[in-house]
Amino acid sequence: MKLIHDPLHGGIELDDFAVRLIDTPEFQRLRRITQLGLAYLAYPSARHTRFEHSLGTFHLAKRVRTYNPEIEEGALYAALLHDLGHYPLSHTLEALYPRHEENTRWVIKHGEIGDVIRERYSLKEFFKSLKHPLVSGDIDADRMDYLVRDAYYTGVAFGLVDMDRLIRNLRWDGERLVVSEKGVIAAQNLLLARSMMYPTVYQHHTSKIASAMLVKAVELEGISYEEIRTMDEIDLVSRLRGSEKPEVRGLMEAIDDRKLYKRVVYTNEDPGEEVVRELKKELEEEFGHLAIVDYPPKPKFEEKNAFVEVGGELKRLSEVSPLVRALVELKDTHWRWGVYAREEVREMVEVFLKKLF
Repeated sequence: MKLIHDPLHGGIELDDFAVRLIDTPEFQRLRRITQLGLAYLAYPSARHTRFEHSLGTFHLAKRVRTYNPEIEEGALYAALLHDLGHYPLSHTLEALYPRHEENTRWVIKHGEIGDVIRERYSLKEFFKSLKHPLVSGDIDADRMDYLVRDAYYTGVAFGLVDMDRLIRNLRWDGERLVVSEKGVIAAQNLLLARSMMYPTVYQHHTSKIASAMLVKAVELEGISYEEIRTMDEIDLVSRLRGSEKPEVRGLMEAIDDRKLYKRVVYTNEDPGEEVVRELKKELEEEFGHLAIVDYPPKPKFEEKNAFVEVGGELKRLSEVSPLVRALVELKDTHWRWGVYAREEVREMVEVFLKKLF
């Protein structure tokens, strides 16, 4: 048994099997994968990593299981390893490569950590545990940790969730985690925190612009999926800084020096994927890597679908909470897509766009 000290949860107890999983090279790599990618350019203290988030998720999963001992133990270790496949800078590079969940399964299959897992579980059984509602549900240990942790490390005031009350009022019914009536307000606050964090942190324009520049650098460098899936951030940054392509080195130097591209378009008016695809093609032909189109997916806010038990009936959280319904309607107003350009060509890009539209 080991005890890890965490600024959010206090002492995190690790059993011997968890320690063996953590001591593998694949898990240790998470120390070098930042949780919020390039958000530190807007929030300097946002340097926390997937490593401590994974420990926190494991800790919260264990706390939920304390009140629901019928949840299988494998779900706890799945909570610990759920982010094993994240690429450098976390979600940033999912614009180019398959989602990290697919890479998590590959890492387990091909890494030393898979040998440890096989001592207790079949991989088929363990992969099923990665989809357990405790790990990947509407309200799960992953969300509970990252919302509070991200708020803590960015210093924003939106991570105030009554975690104790929420956890005490989560009930496992054999298929899903259900929030009891006494936990509805705490569950509602979790969604409120997510709704506030989205525009303030997760979609901060500085982070979005820097991320778009980094994605363009990786795209120009031509890093294969086989290479990126095992890289950490030291590997990636070193590769891009030392690239043989001057445009890649230029993009990395601009990110390093925080001389970021400027916003030419930044709006929540959605022109549609086809229009954006054509716009991207036209800009690339005219300006190359000096102008970038950023068209992110819209937020889903799965927490609204969480089941709550009210008056002996199972209902969706959005059915019983007017606040949650309002937040769901509000979510698309926070979404933005943009066109970013290097300072010296910004005016030319503006003129070019006016000709197109």
